[in-house]
Amino acid sequence: MDALVLIDLQNWITRMPLSPRHGAEIVDRCATLAADSRAAGVPVWFVRYLDGVGPGADPAAPRNRIVSGLEVRPDEPVITKYGLGAFDGTPLADRLRAAGVTHVVLAGIALSHGVGVTAREAAALGFRVTVLEDATTSLSAEGHRQAVQVLKGLVTVTSSASWGVSQVEHISEP
Repeated sequence: MDALVLIDLQNWITRMPLSPRHGAEIVDRCATLAADSRAAGVPVWFVRYLDGVGPGADPAAPRNRIVSGLEVRPDEPVITKYGLGAFDGTPLADRLRAAGVTHVVLAGIALSHGVGVTAREAAALGFRVTVLEDATTSLSAEGHRQAVQVLKGLVTVTSSASWGVSQVEHISEP
């Protein structure tokens, strides 16, 4: 089964200077992906980064909230990470497996950091991995280009339209 995993779409991160796409563009694209996934019965998971110092450590601080427009539903998991990768030191792998997820579809900020590290971790843990390149951005256009090149040898890198929720693996109904 597939799961859409949206990474680091918090207020402070989406407002950073990003390239090749601005944070608002990624938020809009991820909101569409989340809505389409929900409509198709694909679970949506959120991952957020807390830096563990001062206001960065408070999950309720406005800066750490998932950005408006991507409201998390009560049944959607939010995994908190304290480093770059979403699997390192978190229950994400165990919880995904318990939910029957074998294929993670990743989007968010930044491909050259959290999204890219998470993609490599997921592949090393045996998940099938798809990165939706047009639903990611980085701190620089060059860093983004380099991250795409590195990931193409390890995971599937495609566009949101090419993935399309019509192609997902669903849990069969009893």
